[in-house]
Amino acid sequence: MKAIRLHDYGNPESLVMEEVPVPEIKENEVLIKVHAASVNPIDWKKGSGAMKEIFPVHFPWIPGEDFAGTIAAVGKEVIDFKIGDEVYGDTGHGGAYAEYVAVKPGIIARKPAHLSFVEAASVPVVAETAWQGLFKYAQLEKGQTVLIHGGAGAVGAYAVQFAHHIGAKVIVTASTTDAEFLKSIGADQVLDYKTTRFEEELSNVDVVFDLVGGDNQLRSFQVMKPGGILVASTQPIDEAAASGYGVKGVFMDMKPSTAGLNKITELLDTSEVRTSIANIYPLEQATSGWNDIASRHPKSSSTDSPAREKSKNGKTVLQVI
Repeated sequence: MKAIRLHDYGNPESLVMEEVPVPEIKENEVLIKVHAASVNPIDWKKGSGAMKEIFPVHFPWIPGEDFAGTIAAVGKEVIDFKIGDEVYGDTGHGGAYAEYVAVKPGIIARKPAHLSFVEAASVPVVAETAWQGLFKYAQLEKGQTVLIHGGAGAVGAYAVQFAHHIGAKVIVTASTTDAEFLKSIGADQVLDYKTTRFEEELSNVDVVFDLVGGDNQLRSFQVMKPGGILVASTQPIDEAAASGYGVKGVFMDMKPSTAGLNKITELLDTSEVRTSIANIYPLEQATSGWNDIASRHPKSSSTDSPAREKSKNGKTVLQVI
């Protein structure tokens, strides 16, 4: 099969297309014929070596965590899926930039019926990160106020939609150029992070979902209710500072799961949540995909349906077949 591999830490130009063996599945695994795989910042961060102390890579390495495709084979112990099922999921470790990937069934779900494979591949990593950050870690509830830093990014866009869906008040820090997009997906208030000190504008926030990092964390403690919770996705919590403000903090660790994807699928299939695609590249142009993502994260800290609009705020996806 064709696959994109890295043989050592490097830049996007280090990615190479190669012929490699089709993975052999274990009795508790399924083999997916990959139709599309999305590009996430974590892919090139791992590949560059920037995160090797936390996420070491064993070379040669096939990047890619989330994918959509068709089940080509099932192990003897697998009972919930069958050959031919259209599924999507997140490997959690790489391997999706290829024509086939072997995974355990506990991290896949049936593909949303109304999404193409390209659209579905864009969902798992970012949507599950948003879902778990808000509901597993922060336990956000209807009527609460949530402040989302980096709401115009791929994770943030899902977080805005999920929070709006349950009836929370949604405040977002982002660029003014993204304000219209964010309000269209459920943001109640958008503060321009370039011109506004959010800590001078806000108070009594129940939940902060920090997707940016840096000094946002310490500044966020100032606007929170006593007993509020800050969930961070990019850096550990300053627990002493949080305690000093009488709030809680947690550095989240997203774990892909079928149960979580099934909940997200329901919202996608009813168009209560929408996907957004920025760029699509063929598999052999994975380097372009990485360069595209890197250009939108310089500091590293759709179709005509309204549910699947193309946007610069959306995901970059590699089309395999």
